[in-house]
Amino acid sequence: MRREILEYLNTRPDLKYYIREKPEWYRKLSRNPFSVTELEEGAKVFYGRTFGQRVDRFHQQVQNFGLLMELISVMGDEVKGSSHPVPNDFQPMPDSLNNG
Repeated sequence: MRREILEYLNTRPDLKYYIREKPEWYRKLSRNPFSVTELEEGAKVFYGRTFGQRVDRFHQQVQNFGLLMELISVMGDEVKGSSHPVPNDFQPMPDSLNNG
C-alpha cells in the first residue's frame, strides 16, 4: 500500500479499524489508491453515520422517550389512585403457630 495512504490511515483511526474489520480493502487500496472515498463511504455505513441511519436512531430515541413518558404517567396515576388502603390478601395465622 502507498505511503500516503498509510499516513492518511494513521490520522484516521476509525478507517484503520474499518480496514482491519474488512481486509478486502487492503487489496482494493493497493490496486487503486484513489478509492479512498469509497472506503470512507463504506466506513460511514459500517459506523452508522449515514443520514438515514442517524434519522432511524433519532426516531428510535423519540419512541423510547415516548414509552418512558407513558410509563411515568401510568406510575404517577397509580400513586395518585392509591389513597385508599390496599386490601390484605393474607389470612391471619392460627393462634397455635403464633405461640410457638
